[in-house]
Amino acid sequence: MQTILFSANRGYALKSSRKNIISLFLDRGWRVVLATADDPESRYLCKFGALLEPVNFSRGGFSPIHDILSVNRLRYIYNKYRPDVVHHFHAKPVIFGSLVARYTLRDSCRVVNTITGLGHAFVTGGWLSHAAGLGYKLSLKNADMTIFQNRDDQKLFGGRGWVAIHKQCLIVGSGVDLKKFEFRTRDCGSARQPVVVMLGRLLKQKGIEEFVSVARAVKEQCPQARFVWAGELDPVHPDAVSETWINRQPDIEYAGRLDDVRPLLSSADVLLFPSHREGVPRAVMEAAAVGLPTVGFRVPGVREAVEDDVTGYLLAIGDVSGLTARVLLLLQNDELRQEMGKNARRMAEKMFDIKSIEQAYFSLYRKLGVSFDDHPKAHAV
Repeated sequence: MQTILFSANRGYALKSSRKNIISLFLDRGWRVVLATADDPESRYLCKFGALLEPVNFSRGGFSPIHDILSVNRLRYIYNKYRPDVVHHFHAKPVIFGSLVARYTLRDSCRVVNTITGLGHAFVTGGWLSHAAGLGYKLSLKNADMTIFQNRDDQKLFGGRGWVAIHKQCLIVGSGVDLKKFEFRTRDCGSARQPVVVMLGRLLKQKGIEEFVSVARAVKEQCPQARFVWAGELDPVHPDAVSETWINRQPDIEYAGRLDDVRPLLSSADVLLFPSHREGVPRAVMEAAAVGLPTVGFRVPGVREAVEDDVTGYLLAIGDVSGLTARVLLLLQNDELRQEMGKNARRMAEKMFDIKSIEQAYFSLYRKLGVSFDDHPKAHAV
């Protein structure tokens, strides 16, 4: 039986945007192994035939003992299943997984990586950034293909010689289900209460402090406005913000982690996304699909998903006053806000349709020599 192994920090990354890819392999009679955290999202995929081999990757920095355990665990899993294809997502699965796969399996398997964003190490800089860069340089030369989600990351890796030109490609974002995230026309009028939202983990690098500052400034001129942050706690991350801290902020509401973000997005008027760096943010793609304009920083990943002055506004990183002015402009101008929302939906249809993204992945697998049975089983995830 042919086997493909997917490895990621968490099951969420596999369920949220790769479940149809996993389904295709299951449909074609492949064995699908998930080397990731033992969490509800991973267990959900197991209901449809995927096999879970738990790996606990330490996120947000180097942890020598923990990282050695992760490497040993990957070596055991790769030896156990001898996969024909391995596909890694996130920094440590990419770096550790590529090295282990090639050392363990030699040339018997295809090694594919997706750079979903550069995260904590590249936001903070310093020795962490240099160490991560060395890890990428050593590991990516062992991969058959590295997929980038935005042009900035692709240019960075190519410019520093971390990945050869013939071993890289660009597939923008991970896509969004445009049928699930439908366009919605929003109410207008001075009597309504405007809502500004953000979707993201409780991390400083996601811009939570800037979000609070903008909320405070906007409410001085628009006191009826609501600012809502939805996202999970991540206490093990070195950049984490505590639930206690966010609950003490009088100008914002913390909605916690939402299993379905569509009701919140449908009730909102603006996505305020002050993240410091991304791959291509799912939150912005989902907001665009439902017709929300986005205000954020002009940083890698975000500028791939927002067309400045067309689907929202991009400001220089750290420009809180600029964010505040653009949020106020959109809240006070119904016609402008609705026009940008329509533009955002058109951009989502053109660039972020998950079906197109999935077809790009399937084409890449075939290019690497992966063959699929033309007579799939009824086995949908």
